[in-house]
Amino acid sequence: MARFPVRLPVRYRSSRRKRKPGKWLLLLAGAALLWFCEQGLWSLSPQLLEEAARAHVRSCVEEAVSLALEEAEGPFVQVERDGEGRIVGVQADAAALHQVKEKILEKLERTLSGRSTVTVPAGSLTGVALLNGRGFPVPVRLGFTGSAEVEFQTELLSAGVNQSCHRITMVVHARVYSQSKTLAAQAEERSASVLAETLIVGEVPQAAVLGR
Repeated sequence: MARFPVRLPVRYRSSRRKRKPGKWLLLLAGAALLWFCEQGLWSLSPQLLEEAARAHVRSCVEEAVSLALEEAEGPFVQVERDGEGRIVGVQADAAALHQVKEKILEKLERTLSGRSTVTVPAGSLTGVALLNGRGFPVPVRLGFTGSAEVEFQTELLSAGVNQSCHRITMVVHARVYSQSKTLAAQAEERSASVLAETLIVGEVPQAAVLGR
């Protein structure tokens, strides 16, 4: 008896791969998060916006001062001594101080004004008082208008018996405000940095008082 080969049905696999829903879920989650953030911006408290603006000002001032002092040339005081090496005069180097001032103001003019990204806690976007100020940081874009002033102060302080200290301090006063009706914020920050201290032993010499 002849045997004929038995042909089994062939199953064809589709060349199309099933799309995983993960990609679409990520897109939906991103859109939901964006909508959540936009809606939550309306519930941000003025105190929180002010703190975010103050952090922006503080960061700009610290960066400008650090950069200017790194590039500064020479000391900020000129000391006069007599033949015996005693200090008979202390005077601020006006040219060196002016150079530092110009560099700081130039830097702050670029960084204070314009759009900047600040961060606020995610819990503050929910509108729930219990979660306010908590959670991971969420970036928020704010448009600032800023200005700054730099002044120098000199002091002659007592430093012990028959000793005094001549000190030069730089004070940077910066402020910003946002004209946005939705995210109105304003803040200011004062930063003081000691530029030079000269210890004087003996009689107090003539020290030039430096104005603004």
